[in-house]
Amino acid sequence: MQKQLIPMFALLVLTTCQSAPEPAPEKAVSAAPAAAAAPVATSEPPGMVDEGALDRTINPCDDFYGFACGSWMKKTPIPPDRASWVRSFSEIQERNEARLHKILEDDAAGKPGPDDPYAKKLGDFYASCMDEAGAESAGMATFKEELAKLDQMKDGKALARQVAWLHLSDVDALFGFTARQDLKDATQVIGMADQGGLGLPDRDYYLKDDAQSSALRKQYVEHVAKMLELLAARPAAAATQARAIMQLETALAKASMALVDRRDPYKIYHRLERAGLSAKAPRFAWDAYFEALGPAGVQAINVTNPDFFGALNQLLAKTRPGDLKTYLRWQMVNAAAPALGKQFVDEDFHFRAAALTGEKEILPRWKRCVETIDGQMGEALARPFVAQTFGADGKARSQAIITTIERAFENNLGTLGWMDAATRAQAIDKLHRIVNKIGYPDPWRNYDALEIDRTSYLKNRIRAAVFESKRVLAKIGKPVDRGEWGMSPPTVNAYYNALLNEMVFPAGILQPPFFNRAAGLSTNYGGIGMVMGHELTHGFDDQGRKFDAAGNLRDWWSPEVNKVFTEHADCVAQQYDGYVVIDGQHINGRLTLGENIADLGGLKMAWIAFHAAQAGKPPLPKVAGLDQDQQFFLGHAQAWCMNRRPEDFRRRLIIDTHSPAQFRVNGPVSDLPEFAAAFQCKPGSKMAPAKRCTVW
Repeated sequence: MQKQLIPMFALLVLTTCQSAPEPAPEKAVSAAPAAAAAPVATSEPPGMVDEGALDRTINPCDDFYGFACGSWMKKTPIPPDRASWVRSFSEIQERNEARLHKILEDDAAGKPGPDDPYAKKLGDFYASCMDEAGAESAGMATFKEELAKLDQMKDGKALARQVAWLHLSDVDALFGFTARQDLKDATQVIGMADQGGLGLPDRDYYLKDDAQSSALRKQYVEHVAKMLELLAARPAAAATQARAIMQLETALAKASMALVDRRDPYKIYHRLERAGLSAKAPRFAWDAYFEALGPAGVQAINVTNPDFFGALNQLLAKTRPGDLKTYLRWQMVNAAAPALGKQFVDEDFHFRAAALTGEKEILPRWKRCVETIDGQMGEALARPFVAQTFGADGKARSQAIITTIERAFENNLGTLGWMDAATRAQAIDKLHRIVNKIGYPDPWRNYDALEIDRTSYLKNRIRAAVFESKRVLAKIGKPVDRGEWGMSPPTVNAYYNALLNEMVFPAGILQPPFFNRAAGLSTNYGGIGMVMGHELTHGFDDQGRKFDAAGNLRDWWSPEVNKVFTEHADCVAQQYDGYVVIDGQHINGRLTLGENIADLGGLKMAWIAFHAAQAGKPPLPKVAGLDQDQQFFLGHAQAWCMNRRPEDFRRRLIIDTHSPAQFRVNGPVSDLPEFAAAFQCKPGSKMAPAKRCTVW
């Protein structure tokens, strides 16, 4: 599914395929031994240089990532229930999950702690999820109730109403619709009609003609048929239906915009309004759809991909009603599978693991339950979590580092000879107006109206999805809520939102090894400082720069400066195009361009801020024979030590806007002369190339 569009730029991408953050280099896969259990961190790491992770047989000037992480990669297995394992993100996530697990266990047992106003709902949700027997009985009963609605679908209006209900229930059928700020008027919330309806992660899975893609499509059709058989279809009929579903989804994929194009906000902004959307797809009963969806009178609509809706209209004209019902039935069971009985759960996992991610075992049930509840009631579950993990001074300490990063960016702007005074003034205005959200939201989200009980886990999932969908859709036509968060506080991630011109750093990532009060400035700036610099630079990357200080999509660059910026960005794209990852496949430098610019800018700003903070103080003591500058770069590199399975590598190369971990380290350091000076790299070595790329 392709739900997340700019203007939110995250540090990493998390998906529902049981995968941890970023891709790692090919050699990490073969180097990692098999494992029977996750290498769980039992205590908080110090957030300092990990000498045991270093591979001193590797010259840091040839492969800094290998030098920083080589020994860690050799001795750290990928847990059988994970697609990858990363030294920082995965270990923090394990600790966070353990805390959330304890909260939910206590809530379910009727023993909530303080700061837990939704303990009853959380406990009931968790208890229903952990009830495996209930999934077989009550879960299937709920699903049959949902399927029965398909039998009432007799005409076009009934189809539109059914699609509306599925969208409210978070089932990605045919297309997508939600509320978004207007890209060119960030004070307004309007509707957004978007492409969608695919069962595989992206359009390219349907369109690529290589042998591997063809084999994966064959696996997918077989998987769809097996799921339909579990719904009592005869094998021959299920196979025929699966082929029809594949044909319909392929047609949707052909009409879908590529991920590289979807990064450009101008390419996904088309204010056709409701009348224009209806004109593009007149065969769909839009009045019935919006009446059932909720915002019955909505008129202001951005249609991200008008051609997609034109193709959808043709598809509706030539697709038999029976095939449409079969497609919707598939979309429903595909979404509901994790909450149904064991056969559905196993088949869903086996396909995704074998074809997409590579895990050997499914996550323990309690972890799947924690993940779901964090996703659907995140700010309720976060309240006791924050009380336990985020100290009263956490915001102040984090803001102090952010302030130094912002000051570094402003000072750096004054050194850029290619930027004229007028454009620089607007860049500084945008920088000064960035809002920093740290730790957790204030106020917290209200869940009073959400109904949860212990009867049916699937019903609870549907209720929570509908509750959230209606909350979001109700924003259309109302003032923008600038206090809203796009991530739950336990999330090990961070993001920049261009429409709100804000950076958000959840409590989940403000922990060791990224941020540790006991660690020195060098590793803190190399860790969380780089994260903060990364998000800040997103406001000025190849897409974020297209939004002004107020969050509006507007060209505020002079033509001459725009031309030079594009030349600098092209250099970065070409640099990453040259990196080979796995099976001879290269990074897509255009798909990953924004993240690569943010990595390069983030590391540079963290370096400048670190030296400003350290100025006038005695040099930090050496660690493992490494001075403070070397520790800074290792603080960055060791945050990305990772092993990843080949299947997930290939998936990430198609859908992920981030480069693999090896190149998130080696790419930026090779472009910074300060790194070469710190490690005394000879000019012309791999980490000190003759041609360097720089944007900021």
